[in-house]
Amino acid sequence: MPIAIVAIGLLLALVLRSLVAPLYLIVSVLLSYLAALGVATLVFIDVGGDSGVSFFLPFLMFVFLFALGEDYNILVMTRIREEARRLPLREAVVRAVGRTGSTVTSAGLILGGTFIVLTVASSGAEASQIRAIGLGLAAGILMDTFLVRTLLVPATVILLGRRNWWPSRMGREVAPHRADAHPRGAAHPSEVTP
Repeated sequence: MPIAIVAIGLLLALVLRSLVAPLYLIVSVLLSYLAALGVATLVFIDVGGDSGVSFFLPFLMFVFLFALGEDYNILVMTRIREEARRLPLREAVVRAVGRTGSTVTSAGLILGGTFIVLTVASSGAEASQIRAIGLGLAAGILMDTFLVRTLLVPATVILLGRRNWWPSRMGREVAPHRADAHPRGAAHPSEVTP
């Protein structure tokens, strides 16, 4: 697990050209992983009365949810970075999430639905373990799709501002202003005297 975290962190740093963004992106995926593991444990041990969950459930969920979560992170964050080159950051985030949202949501619903079917349709001697795996993965995918990718990551990007891209040049530049916000020759609102 630590090797996977370090390797994916390095890849995120290279792709995003930032040392700040990979830190909170990895934390966001770890939070959805821990929450999904908690849901699976709660449902099958506390509510369902099972004696425990399979020993490989945490590892399987980690590998799958970490890879999928970081894949979604790369898709959303590279789009935010592209938009932030020419737009103020808040507007760049809104536009990027709007353009990537349907892709991430569709993929999350399809994968989450697939694992829910696995949970419902499993039978036989190993059914309890298969259901735990299916429910844990479905919960993690759906939380990652609807909470982490649409709320947590965009909010963190906006709160950190240009520091998201540190130490790259984008992290040190002044935020771009919209050219159409102040027509040529019109005074900037701060320059107008009463």
